[in-house]
Amino acid sequence: MPDDIAISLQDVSKKYRLFASTRDRMLEAFNPFRKTYHREFWALRNITCDLPKGRTVGILGVNGSGKSTLLQIVSSVLQPTTGRVQINGKVAALLELGAGFNRELTGRENVILNGTIMGLPWDQIQERMEEIQRFADVGEFFDQPVKTYSSGMFMRVAFATTVHVDPDVLIIDEALAVGDAKFQEKCFRRFRSFQEAGKTILFVTHDRSAIPRYCDLGLLLHQGELIDVGDPARIAELYGQLITFGYIQKPEDVETRDEEPEALGAPADSPDPAHPLPLPPTTAGLWADESGLDRCQQNPTYNRNEVRSGNGQASIVDYLILSSGRTNPDTIRSGSRVELYLKVLFHERVEAPVVGITFTNTEGVIGYAVNTDWMRKRLAPAPRGAIRIYRFTVDLSLANGDWFVTPAVAATSSDICDHRTVMIHLYLSDTRKYEGLARLDTAFDEVEAEVAPPSVAGSRKPPTTS
Repeated sequence: MPDDIAISLQDVSKKYRLFASTRDRMLEAFNPFRKTYHREFWALRNITCDLPKGRTVGILGVNGSGKSTLLQIVSSVLQPTTGRVQINGKVAALLELGAGFNRELTGRENVILNGTIMGLPWDQIQERMEEIQRFADVGEFFDQPVKTYSSGMFMRVAFATTVHVDPDVLIIDEALAVGDAKFQEKCFRRFRSFQEAGKTILFVTHDRSAIPRYCDLGLLLHQGELIDVGDPARIAELYGQLITFGYIQKPEDVETRDEEPEALGAPADSPDPAHPLPLPPTTAGLWADESGLDRCQQNPTYNRNEVRSGNGQASIVDYLILSSGRTNPDTIRSGSRVELYLKVLFHERVEAPVVGITFTNTEGVIGYAVNTDWMRKRLAPAPRGAIRIYRFTVDLSLANGDWFVTPAVAATSSDICDHRTVMIHLYLSDTRKYEGLARLDTAFDEVEAEVAPPSVAGSRKPPTTS
């Protein structure tokens, strides 16, 4: 294997035998005629790739795609059914925090045990013991049996032990952010120090926004097969298509429109609320269906974990998203203009409907919320049985990551007809680096000015003003 390659995988596959019951397992084990009672399941199939040294590789895939199996094979916890794995250097793995810890031993004794298993000599373990104890920060419990620990203390000691082995390859399986906020910050700081030291890192997560943020190489698995390896932002976008559609879209599958998005999305006021603005051709299907049936679940961006409430005087029965010439996109570029159409069926007459939307992140923090009442938009009365389509046009300057949209319609600002919490799931992608909930367009300049140098005697006094 070349010296610049950290991990080489050649046709790696892993097969499991699945039994319907323990009885079937016993029948197969003791059957004199070798009759089979199992079915085969391939967790991995023919994985071939070379991962260069010094790269942080983000691995994405839906549940059951084979991510954890791959990491367990690389870390030698599992052996592949077929294929070959080659690794340059020492490997430390955070596959399952605390795996291999003896609950009867103290934290200190477990550090010695795990350090020895990972190949550290006794003197090096003792040299690092104080630093591990300080990093874990569990106080006097460090010398108490692990079985007396809380789950948070257990994770602290396990994480501290693994990251202080100083490996050439660090494997992290959904275990980077552990403990409270202060400890998480310390974990991420240690993670960055590994990157700066040129270590190779394999990082598995379900947070696709973390892949472009922390990694310089992405790897996508699906149903045990390697889909692609390459640019982290592109891998995150492909993963988003798997989540949204269940497959990778081909270019011809992406529905586009001829008009520029700015032309259709430009904010404008209708001269008469009884005669709303015309709809673009893309929304023809939205308007054509007069059945009033709830079609929201048919939209690929629909979140089945939504929570619905309201008095039932009106219902949001369908919606459509347009952005950058795409209909219901799985990924939206942060800062893009987005048109959100809401189709509402009125079961009772509502004199002055109020329509609103709220954007929240995965933690439920509101990034932006607005409604037509706040916008001072008075909507036309809606008689019983009426179907109306409303449009919000938003320059979606929220931060990179997963966002949820909650649409609502009300009879008044306090009388909610239909409130569909986190009904729509969007992913915002951005190549820029920044922190926070919003993506603000920020400019910076170094302004040159003639400034007199300070005098030898000392700084000059500023001029006085009257």
